Amino acid sequence: MTTSQTPSQLLAGSAGIDITPPLTIPYLGWVPRHAFFEGVHDPLYAKALALDAGQCRVAIVSADSIGFSKNVAGDDRDFVAEVRLAIERECGIPAGNVMLCASHAHSTPETIGIRNLMEHPGTLEWLHTLKQQLVDVVAAAVRNLSPARLKSGSLKVEGIARSRRILGKDGKLYQFRNLPSEEIVADWGLCDSELTVLCFESLGGPRTVLAFFSCHPTTVQVQPLVSADFPGVAMSRVEQALPECENSIFIQGAAGDINPVGGNTNFCDVERYAQILADGIIQQVMTLSESDDSISPCELRVASEVVALPSRELPELGPLEEERRHAEEEVRKTSDLEERKQKERQLHRVTEKVERVLRGNAPRLAEVQVIRIGDCALVGVPGEPFAEMGLAMKELSGPARTLCAGYANDWLGYLAPPSAWELGGYEVSLGTWSILGPEAHQIVLDTAERLVSQLWG
Repeated sequence: MTTSQTPSQLLAGSAGIDITPPLTIPYLGWVPRHAFFEGVHDPLYAKALALDAGQCRVAIVSADSIGFSKNVAGDDRDFVAEVRLAIERECGIPAGNVMLCASHAHSTPETIGIRNLMEHPGTLEWLHTLKQQLVDVVAAAVRNLSPARLKSGSLKVEGIARSRRILGKDGKLYQFRNLPSEEIVADWGLCDSELTVLCFESLGGPRTVLAFFSCHPTTVQVQPLVSADFPGVAMSRVEQALPECENSIFIQGAAGDINPVGGNTNFCDVERYAQILADGIIQQVMTLSESDDSISPCELRVASEVVALPSRELPELGPLEEERRHAEEEVRKTSDLEERKQKERQLHRVTEKVERVLRGNAPRLAEVQVIRIGDCALVGVPGEPFAEMGLAMKELSGPARTLCAGYANDWLGYLAPPSAWELGGYEVSLGTWSILGPEAHQIVLDTAERLVSQLWG
């Protein structure tokens, strides 16, 4: 599907809305897998950018969310499609021209389908409210449409992210926090530290900023307070520092194998990473404001394609169920507290394997969506792409900048390249996070290249 327009004046508008959930909606824990918040550390927001360039209208929505599985409201529902169709009805933007993104912050409701959210009372009502909030924020952005021009730029930002797949000389994979010595490192892994800023200026200065960066917001994961993690705090600080900036919107990149430098730590690190990221965004916005050299043409086009992605290989269910029964018995007969915790972790691991096998090996349909904004291409990927994919997209010919937006329009787990499958590790281990096989990486990348070529042909 492709929609396009003849170049004319670009209109841009943005808005934000508080989507902080009630405490009855669970987050993604360890044991149990669905745990419940005890309070709110900082609110969650959804922000929308609406663009109009004559005969083409687009909406980009980014939420402080771990992601949105299409079947979060049940296997017979498509939550993402429902949101997009409601936006089309209420805002006049074609459903296929709406991109629904997530920051992937982990201290948010578990909306990616690791477990069945519908088991919890009140969930369906909350999802209905959330859907309307996502529609409302786009409607508000449309009401704010006014003439704008796009400028873009990028810079390197250090001190936030690093690869979480460090290869040791012993052939094992390490994360930085459990690395015994830097002398053991054979390969530090890929990490994309580039921050890209798209600034939509009005006559008064930057009205809306899109900030693209790649790093898992897992600084304060698996703790009992709602939080948008460092992306949410960073966007708030940008808006405070730039009064003419109405909304600063974070777009998560190819962060599947990229973690914060300190791993899972505390809110002090959230503040530290947020300030580094905000400083980089502000610096880039100020640089762009000083010159008109980076103004993009006002062309706006959209293309998308649905592809079938093969499942990962699955083992037989019987032996795994027997292993789970044994692990359950081990937990029951253990009285020592520390030993019991260890046995529960073992039970958790085998339970994840059983759950994944039960979900089957049917191919998964995935939409790859490309939005052309001037000389920039935004590629929506419905899962957790590795840095390798994001870096490969940046090399596609045609656009001045091709930017990967992970966690867009669905969540299909990790999109790991074949090299990651050869090394092993958490992302490709058997569990509910590992849905797709190694071929999926190249299929998505090839589809993105085809769509980008179509829009720049």
